[in-house]
Amino acid sequence: MTEIKRGSRRYPARSAAVVLCCVALVASACSSSAKSKGSAGSGSKKGGLIGVSMVSQQVARFVFEAKKIKDVATANGDQVIENFSNNNLQTQISQIQSMMQRGIKVLILNANDSKAFTPLITQAQRKGVKVIAYDNDVDAKVDYVLTRNNVAMGAQQAQSLLDHLPSGRVAKVAIIRGDPATPAEGEMGQSYDKLIKNNPKIDIVYDTTTPGWDQATAQKEAEAALQKDPHLDAFLCMWDNCAQAVAQALKASGKKPGQVWSTGSDASPASLTYIAQGWQGQTTWTAYDVMATDAANIAHAFITGATPPKKDATSPSGAPVLNPPLTSVTKANLCQWIKKQMPPGWTTTSQIFSGGAVNTCG
Repeated sequence: MTEIKRGSRRYPARSAAVVLCCVALVASACSSSAKSKGSAGSGSKKGGLIGVSMVSQQVARFVFEAKKIKDVATANGDQVIENFSNNNLQTQISQIQSMMQRGIKVLILNANDSKAFTPLITQAQRKGVKVIAYDNDVDAKVDYVLTRNNVAMGAQQAQSLLDHLPSGRVAKVAIIRGDPATPAEGEMGQSYDKLIKNNPKIDIVYDTTTPGWDQATAQKEAEAALQKDPHLDAFLCMWDNCAQAVAQALKASGKKPGQVWSTGSDASPASLTYIAQGWQGQTTWTAYDVMATDAANIAHAFITGATPPKKDATSPSGAPVLNPPLTSVTKANLCQWIKKQMPPGWTTTSQIFSGGAVNTCG
């Protein structure tokens, strides 16, 4: 099983002007926090209040991660305020301001917009609040960044496609990228362009982006690609919802499971089932349980004055970066991933091997 460090999903940029106005209105209401002394991971129960701000409750992984953060934080002796903004920038700003008024010492921020939070982050840090950018970095120097390596994830996807090219002829490939307004799309695209775009063994017959990472749009693009060339060998998709959309398009066009390779990311339950059935070729698992645990432990280290874990890299703004492990999951190693890496609560073996999929895991 191949493992590489890193990954993240971003969201379309919005105006920072809203944030500037909101911060100005509530700056005086934000309370400062003082560090308590202790040692993260040493069993110290002298904790503090952590704010966890996630972009959407409709995305299963964010619900899973928020629960994991809370469970680990509680075990560390910390308390958690947890909010979901449902992809609404103003809602997320308002929720964070409320957290600051309630005296959080650390903010774990899964930002709705990578550009719009600079004023709010600056205000929080002036009040003594440590900020951990979670899943995606922001255009401000936070205290720590937890995110996957999107370049590495794009390379895993591209390599899985290369490993499944037809022999003896040039393969026909369609590429469906994510939202071009987000850093993740560009980072994954670097690997696509390096490994696939100018590869003499590949004929790219369709290449498009998908504003908002919208699944319905991805399905329309998949259908258009199949109309342009019904003999496609593979779809290079950046995310699982796209791969699921491709599966629907393949079914509608009369294809059979395993006939067309497709890639994705997140190892979402629906995509794991499609892999078991043969409708999706690959997905990249980001160890979200590890990333959530790291977030809670780093927050506790900030609260207690302990030393955070050693960084994997440094962000453009100079903040330490920690990347979770990545694993490429295909039908060939699906059982191994289920037995050794799938965290409790993610999905079930019976759910994965449903809809006619044969359980080969014993």
